[in-house]
Amino acid sequence: MTIGTWEPAKSSSLTLERLQELLTQISGLEENKLAASLNDEFIRSNSQLMKLDAVSWQVAEQLMEDDLVALVRFFTLAEMQLSGWEAGNRNPVIPLVRILKQRDQFSPELRKWIKANTDNRYLPNGSAL
Repeated sequence: MTIGTWEPAKSSSLTLERLQELLTQISGLEENKLAASLNDEFIRSNSQLMKLDAVSWQVAEQLMEDDLVALVRFFTLAEMQLSGWEAGNRNPVIPLVRILKQRDQFSPELRKWIKANTDNRYLPNGSAL
């Protein structure tokens, strides 16, 4: 009897290029119609972004404020509108908001918008502990 070796699942590497491509793909989407606006391949191939750990999102520190806000808005809505995009306390909004806060660019208006457009109790700040 032999015992195989266990190898952990490889994490999806997030690059600046991938984020810029995502920003291009989501530009101009109607906020209340994401599922109808995005094709099945996009939805299927990008859903793993919702499960990445916070460290993976450090690459987003290279983005401008407008791009960060666009991603925050997209991921807030995606969790609510796209099947399989549920993330709870792993939602990318949390590390993206941290980047905005570090730059002192997280506005009360964006916080209110996030709260009004999600039922995820962890958004925008993550878990209390």
